[in-house]
Amino acid sequence: MSQITLIPEKDMDDFVTIVANAYPGMDIPSPEDRQKVRQRLIKMQTEDKIAHIYGLYREKKLLGGMILYDFIMNVYNVKTLAGGVGLVAVDLLHKREKVCKDMITYFLDYYKEKGSFITCLYPFRPDFYREMGFGLGTKIYQYTVKPVQLPRNRKDHIQFLDKKDKKALKECYTRYTDKTHGMIELRETQLDRFFDKPENTIVGYKKDDTISGYLVFTFKKGDAESFIVNDIETVEFIYETKEALSELLTFLHTQKDQIRYVIINTQDEYFCHLLPDPRNNSERLIPSVYHESNVSGVGLMYRVIDTEKVFEVLKDHNFGNQDCDLNLSVTDSFFKENEGDIIVHFENGVPYLGRKDYEVEIRLDVSDFSSLVMGAVPFNRLYRYGLADISDPEYVDTVTALFRTKEKPVCTTEF
Repeated sequence: MSQITLIPEKDMDDFVTIVANAYPGMDIPSPEDRQKVRQRLIKMQTEDKIAHIYGLYREKKLLGGMILYDFIMNVYNVKTLAGGVGLVAVDLLHKREKVCKDMITYFLDYYKEKGSFITCLYPFRPDFYREMGFGLGTKIYQYTVKPVQLPRNRKDHIQFLDKKDKKALKECYTRYTDKTHGMIELRETQLDRFFDKPENTIVGYKKDDTISGYLVFTFKKGDAESFIVNDIETVEFIYETKEALSELLTFLHTQKDQIRYVIINTQDEYFCHLLPDPRNNSERLIPSVYHESNVSGVGLMYRVIDTEKVFEVLKDHNFGNQDCDLNLSVTDSFFKENEGDIIVHFENGVPYLGRKDYEVEIRLDVSDFSSLVMGAVPFNRLYRYGLADISDPEYVDTVTALFRTKEKPVCTTEF
């Protein structure tokens, strides 16, 4: 029988070994490297109020572990607890023994008991976690462009930022988070990581001691045999105003004499409209004549763990100004206590629970409902793809409007 508990310091060596074997790409082969990771995890366990390292034991032997995060997420301008899980690792000798299944079940139970309705993770394989009820979030787009392709204006307010600017940078991030659906509140360890990593460079738009945008980036060698061929890759790119964006892009433009490419990672699907020449460095044509502008990928996944709680937490959110009596039938084969029907009445977009009558019913899996409720995909697409059913197709537009969002969820937090 599995027992899941906080990993004590005496077992942290075993967890580091499990992690090193499960993620060889983390490159921690030497005793010295493992000792550094061990100390970092012990510090997290003892000092970080948001992160908690749990292990799964059978017959007193550690078979796997994970880090649980008590995030505060902006969901439609409501700050709410969102459970995160990371560094999920299973002993190589105990793969396919439902170790991961037991840990993820514990993770979902843990945050439901804490009163959360939403959880999130970065998947090592999206299909694996989709089977556990996680739905896709917003895609990320990676642009590889020459600096000269970026618009140029002025950069009068661009400055290098250092540790004395931590408070102002955090305030900028917080203001952005307060206005942006999907963003997670900044952890002190995340903030420290920006400044403590020697490879990071930070510039910001600073005016009257207020930072309205900033760019964290690293230099990358562009050619193994030439020290003068280098690229810039963005780590985080936050801006509150068009002026801040303009000057930060101008800063990148002016690196054209020494930088080959600027690699920009963004969740903004419209970013290509900003570039005078949106083509990337591939020179690839997609039939018939579509120039490749970026590569994209799926990452952060969301999972609703309490469907009824969604509408309790979002009781003041306006669901598209719609009037509709909806029976929401969610299939949840992994977390059965969340499976079933919820009747929600919307009056001018405001949700109410408690009545038993309804005019239309929709049926879908919790993975797709999670993507729908977070605004990552519209209902009419799920219906078109055969991933959702509706009792009366005349209501497709109404249900689509209920869950339509102005912006897809944005998240820059790594975990």
